[in-house]
Amino acid sequence: MKRMLDTFRRTVRLSDRQRDPLSAAVAPTASHEAVGWWEKSLSWEERNVIEDAFKPLGNITARSLAESNSPQSIGNLVAHLKKKEIRHLGYVLIARGDELVQEETPVTAKHFFFAQAGDFYYRWRDHDSFALERAIDYFARQIVIAPEAAAKFLEPENLEFIPAHAGYRQLRIIFEKQGRFSEARKLCMKAKAQGWSDDWDKHIARIDKKAAKLRSSGVVLD
Repeated sequence: MKRMLDTFRRTVRLSDRQRDPLSAAVAPTASHEAVGWWEKSLSWEERNVIEDAFKPLGNITARSLAESNSPQSIGNLVAHLKKKEIRHLGYVLIARGDELVQEETPVTAKHFFFAQAGDFYYRWRDHDSFALERAIDYFARQIVIAPEAAAKFLEPENLEFIPAHAGYRQLRIIFEKQGRFSEARKLCMKAKAQGWSDDWDKHIARIDKKAAKLRSSGVVLD
């Protein structure tokens, strides 16, 4: 799996992470004890900000999610931090979630965490120079485990169908915007073959049309 992910990262042309101005907050750190992480890692002011932003449907607390052993729970908490001025706290929580991603972590928990983390970074791509690259990285990680996740979703105790896939969807959009039509098309074909829900034939037809138009104007595509 590590070799597959490294290959995918090279394909999407990720650059040096050391350029990230929030690297101290974003980079994974040594594992904390689950209980106590909330108070050890966040200031009183930061905890209050997160609690104010967290609007759960039930009696779940921000602290219970932050101190969970599931990266998916961290991703669910991060999704509530939608204001630009508190995005740095989302980055801190995502780093915490990354600490929890292990080989034995359930594949569906990794699937949803990678999607939430990727979506969060993608939201701030126009504000932080590193955000798009980090979004691509999380979407790529989600794609690496996609076949295993698809099989899990089909099991009777789960959804019994394969839902949409944030990684395939967003990377297809990114590649199209960058004019990387061949790569975008390959993603569509791969996602379709694995059974992920979306109108992949429509996307493929649009990509082919864009590529053909460019070729007819003399542009040489890869």
